[in-house]
Amino acid sequence: MTRAYLLLDSHLIPNIYARLFELANITVAHSLYLTTRYAEMASFGPVLVSVEPGSALANTFIEHWQGRAGIWLESDADETLVLEHLRSLIHVRLAGNVTAFFRFYDPCITRLWLADLAEAERDQLMGPVRVIRLPEGVVIQQNNPHQPCARYATTPWLTLSAQTLEHLCQARREHFTQRLVEHGQRYFAPCLQGLDEPGQQAWALGCQRNAARQGYSADDEVMAWASLYAAFGDEFPEGPEHAVYRQVLSQRAVAPEQRLEQLLDALMTQMKPAERAL
Repeated sequence: MTRAYLLLDSHLIPNIYARLFELANITVAHSLYLTTRYAEMASFGPVLVSVEPGSALANTFIEHWQGRAGIWLESDADETLVLEHLRSLIHVRLAGNVTAFFRFYDPCITRLWLADLAEAERDQLMGPVRVIRLPEGVVIQQNNPHQPCARYATTPWLTLSAQTLEHLCQARREHFTQRLVEHGQRYFAPCLQGLDEPGQQAWALGCQRNAARQGYSADDEVMAWASLYAAFGDEFPEGPEHAVYRQVLSQRAVAPEQRLEQLLDALMTQMKPAERAL
C-alpha cells in the first residue's frame, strides 16, 4: 500500500513538534540526524512524518510549508527503508574529499537536482521513494521501482561534482532572486515602479547584499530584511537617521533573529507617525 510522507525542515517551522502534535496528534517524528554523526543537531535537521491526504497536516503543508520548508513523498516500501534511504542523503562528498550537508529536502533544490537527470540515475537516487510532489504541480516519479535502498554511513556515498554543485547554487540563487522581486512587487511596489526587468533584478540583488553585510542570508531573513531595504535603500544602516537601527545591530549578545525582529519593530514605530500624517 502506498503511503504519503512529509520531509520537513525543522529549522524553518517554528515549534515543529508542537505543531505536528496539534495538527495530527503526532508524538514521534523521525529526525534524519538521529543515529548519525550529526545527532546533536537533530532539533534543527530534517524530520520525516507520515501524512494522510486531505488531513489538517496535509492542508497546512500545502498552504504554508511546501514552498520552502519540505517535500511530499510517496512510497509503497516499509517506512524503515524510506527513513534509512533518506538518512543516507543528509550529507554528500564534494571535490577535495570534503563532506557537506545536503538540503535535498528544500523543494527548490529537489527540483534542480532530480528533474533533469537521466531516468536511470534519478530512479537510483530516489531508492524506495516512488513519487515526489513539489509546488506548482511538479511531480517527480520513479519509473523503475526496483531500486536498492541506501544506508547512512559516516563517509557519504553520494558525490556531487563541482559542476552540479555550481548548477544547484546558481539556479537556487536565481530562483530566490525572482521570488524576492515578486515579493517587492507585491509589498513595495513604489521601489520597483518604472524599473525594467534587469533593474528589478538589481534591486533584489542589492537587498541580498545589504542583508548579507549584517549577517543575514537565509531566505526568510532576506525576505524580512526587504522591508528595511525598501524603506532606506543601500545606505542602510549607515545613514545619519539610522542610529537606532545601528544600536540594535550592535547588540551581539542578542540572537540574530531577535535583532531582526527588533529592527522591524523599530521600523513599524517610525512609520506610524507618517501614517497618521497621511
